[in-house]
Parts: sequence; C-alpha cells; structure tokens
Amino acid sequence: MAYRPSRGLAAWRGMGALATPPANIQTALQNASTSSGVPYPILQAVAQQESSYNPSAVSPAGAVGLMQIMPANFQSFGVTNPTDPVQSANAGAAYLAQLYQQYGNWADALVAYNEGPGNFAKSGAFPSSQSYADAILANAGVSDAVDSSGSPSTDLSSLLDLSIIDTSGLSVSPWLIGGLVLAGLGVVWALG
Repeated sequence: MAYRPSRGLAAWRGMGALATPPANIQTALQNASTSSGVPYPILQAVAQQESSYNPSAVSPAGAVGLMQIMPANFQSFGVTNPTDPVQSANAGAAYLAQLYQQYGNWADALVAYNEGPGNFAKSGAFPSSQSYADAILANAGVSDAVDSSGSPSTDLSSLLDLSIIDTSGLSVSPWLIGGLVLAGLGVVWALG
C-alpha cells in the first residue's frame, strides 16, 4: 500500500504536474534511473506518489522510505537503511526494472509494484492499483498502450521531448543537446 499524504483521495489518484524533488532526492533518482534503465520520469512520479519525496515516510502497511519498500524486500535489494534516499531509490528502481522485465509494460509493472506481484497474479489489478498506475504514467508523461497486435507498446517519445527544458538564461551547448538525445535514445533502445 502506498503512503498517502493527507491531500485527499482525489489528489492521490492523479497529482497532476510533478513537484520538483529536493536536490539530494533528484540526484538519487537520476542515478538510480541510469543504473536500472527505468526512465527518470517514472521514478520521479513513483517517488512523489509513494512518499511525497519523504525518505522517512512509513505506510500503514509498513513500507518504508522514498520508494516505499516493504521490509520483506530489504535484503533482496541490499537495503540496510530504508530511509536512505539513495538505497531506497536504487531498490525501487531495481524492483521496477524487474517488474517491467516480467510484465513487458509499465502499466502492469506499476500495478504489481503497488499491490505486489502475488496479489496481481491471484486477483488481477485492484481498482486502486489501476488508478495508481494510470496516475504514475500520466504524471510521467508516458503512454503505455497496447498496439494493434495486442503487444505492449510503450511510447517513450515524450521522454525525448527537449522542448520541456527551460533554457532561459542558460547557454546551451550543441554538445549538451546531442548528449541528451543520445542518452534518450539509449533509454529507448534499452527498454525496446
């Protein structure tokens, strides 16, 4: 069960635009994204939804930290301090990467992250878990549709949209833009 800040149920179902995480949280999420291959916008949306970027958050079900890792999963993901944002980001990203490999799409991976793969296999997606997955994907700007053949088709083109970068007051080198495009293509290739 995800940690739900006291913003009301409507806010939990879809938080709209992502808040900017504190610098240390942002760095932890970016590094976890790079090492796991999970797109940064998905990790950021999960961290916001799960804990509102609070590394000390504890859910009523006992999940702990930034990414709300259950104590039963600490050892398998190398978590010795669940309130350490780096350990939590790495564990959450590794778990999401495993679930994506298992299910082949972000929607199902996120449902399983929220309710547990055992519950998902046994009972299918709980309505609250489906709302959770939909909100994460919407907040991350990722479409996770099924193509005409019935196969999962993850549209990551929004992750490569450089128009969202605010460059006002910055001198942006063509080398930087090229590097960002290559990094984005690497993510698409790794997930494709």
